[in-house]
Amino acid sequence: MELRQLRYFVRIVDLGSLSKAAADLYVAQPALSKQMAALEGELRTALLVRSPRGVTATEAGHTFYRQAQSVLRQMARIPDEVRSAEASPTGVVAIGMPFSASNILAPALVKAVGERLPGIRLAITQQGSGQLEGLLAGGRLDLGLLYERARPSPQIEEQRLLTEELYLVTRAPGSKASATLAEAARQRLILPGPFNSTRQVVERAFIKAGLELGLAAEVDVPWSSAAMVAAGLGATIVSRSALYPERPGSGLSVRRIVRPALTRALNLCNVRGETPAHTVALVSHTVRQVAHDLIERGAWRGAASHT
Repeated sequence: MELRQLRYFVRIVDLGSLSKAAADLYVAQPALSKQMAALEGELRTALLVRSPRGVTATEAGHTFYRQAQSVLRQMARIPDEVRSAEASPTGVVAIGMPFSASNILAPALVKAVGERLPGIRLAITQQGSGQLEGLLAGGRLDLGLLYERARPSPQIEEQRLLTEELYLVTRAPGSKASATLAEAARQRLILPGPFNSTRQVVERAFIKAGLELGLAAEVDVPWSSAAMVAAGLGATIVSRSALYPERPGSGLSVRRIVRPALTRALNLCNVRGETPAHTVALVSHTVRQVAHDLIERGAWRGAASHT
């Protein structure tokens, strides 16, 4: 098995076409087909299914695809790893963050990495946890911050970073610092879609309490939800990080939900079974330090560090 065969196979699956992959790799299509046939012969199993609509991976092919990506990622890291052994660490670390957590964490992390690890450049992707999970499992991210999900991927290793409380956000000024779940149920709620982790926490709590969830709209981006609440279109349930930075005079009432309290965990994640590159391990450690510092000095409101 040759490294070029792994590279060829991954590109074919990514593009879903032998002809497109051949053009992209500057390899003649018959030669590319011959390499794939040799690979399947060595492994004694079919890796690709060919049809008039293109090429897709078999079940065995998907397994091989993940392993090939892992090998190629680790090979790509070798130059940076060698250079880092004798000098300050250098390289690019791709990290994914959910929209709400990135509000407060991303600026602080970029600042900390710039000061402590000047040879490392962060490539930050902001998405929902479900999308980030796919990017991380697919090898497009080195690290991911993912909120707890009902069915976490077996391909991803997760370590608890912190826990956030959830808050009821309304336009009408509230006279209390907290609100019960029953009070939240009397609101027309603007929440993310059903695959969002916060939505799932809220739905489970409503079902357990025997309460009906009344939706005004489904909106995945938290600052859009806050803008709609400010416009009087409904209420929402979010973490304080989703509202960061909170500005006086926003016209929003933010009350912690009690009886029962609603919380969600934020986990620091990487691909299971891979040894992180030195640069990735350094950034992972810095993420923990920065998050802990934000909580300790009261900037990350409604969050508690995992110890």
